[in-house]
Amino acid sequence: MRYQGIKVTLITGFLGAGKTTLIRDLLAQAPPYERWAVLVNEFGDIGLDGALLSDTGVAIKEVPGGCVCCTTSAAFAQGLNQLIRQQNPDRIIIEPSGLGHPKQIIDSLKARQYQDVLLVTGVFCVLDARNLSDNRYTQHVTFNDQIDCADTIVASHVSSYQRADIDNLKDYCQLRLIDSERVLITDPMSLLGVNLDPHLHRNVSSSEVNNVETKSHTHEHHEHHEHHEHHEHHEHHEHHEQADILTAHYLKQQDGMKVIGWQWQRECVFDESLLRVGLNALISLCDIYRMKGVFVLDSGQALFINGSRGELSVKVSVWQQDSRFEVIGLDDELWVRNVLDFVSKID
Repeated sequence: MRYQGIKVTLITGFLGAGKTTLIRDLLAQAPPYERWAVLVNEFGDIGLDGALLSDTGVAIKEVPGGCVCCTTSAAFAQGLNQLIRQQNPDRIIIEPSGLGHPKQIIDSLKARQYQDVLLVTGVFCVLDARNLSDNRYTQHVTFNDQIDCADTIVASHVSSYQRADIDNLKDYCQLRLIDSERVLITDPMSLLGVNLDPHLHRNVSSSEVNNVETKSHTHEHHEHHEHHEHHEHHEHHEHHEQADILTAHYLKQQDGMKVIGWQWQRECVFDESLLRVGLNALISLCDIYRMKGVFVLDSGQALFINGSRGELSVKVSVWQQDSRFEVIGLDDELWVRNVLDFVSKID
């Protein structure tokens, strides 16, 4: 059976799970005869995942500002429409925010205006099994929604697992009625050789593909997701001049999480050794869930950082744009004060 429309692959996962890393792997296996594109939704107000994927050669559209299913729904549709018009892709990979509720995203993608345009062909959830022993994750509604809606669970950071982590993952999947065939555990994490379009390989018509029901084993989505009523958004933005460099700074809260971020003009150059020392100290703070950034160094290069759960990935690469830094963690003042202190030392 021949299917028409742009294939859509949804890569979900909680904060710091490793979605961007998986997408890099996925982009590396894009067929040369297909045009792929990526739509990224950021919880914060500056684009960082786009910067971290900028060397892939794939068109990337960023939608900053939170959960795509509520506060940025119009921006999400606008970004998606622009990507379709400008790139005419064969496949769009969508990376929602780590606090994005996938059922609402899928519903948006199946809306009438996309009925003959998009086919949601696969939903993958990146899961760090080490988080299964932490009820701050397992009791979070979004964490569970992401797992419930997934066709395949992709284990991340496998090289750091202990035997207990593997056992917890198997027990958790069994509890949630997830077949072992739907759990992918590889080191390094990869979708190489995996069927990216499981919905197309079911014996259904293209109209049925667009109406695949998302799963919910333990809770009803509508009970907690009257989004404008239940999400609390508190935002603070400021712009100020410092050493003739405009610095944008914001702080906001949502769903028990806090995000703080900065953006500096490209003329602002940072000291690499000072950055590495300070960033390694910050990532060790237990209440920080995710930390990403790109800091301009001299000689036309930048330090790219991506960290979660006490682990920090750092690389130096060519970069000709501005510097950006963002941290997401629990709604707690201690780690925020540490981050503010770090920025004051490097700024």
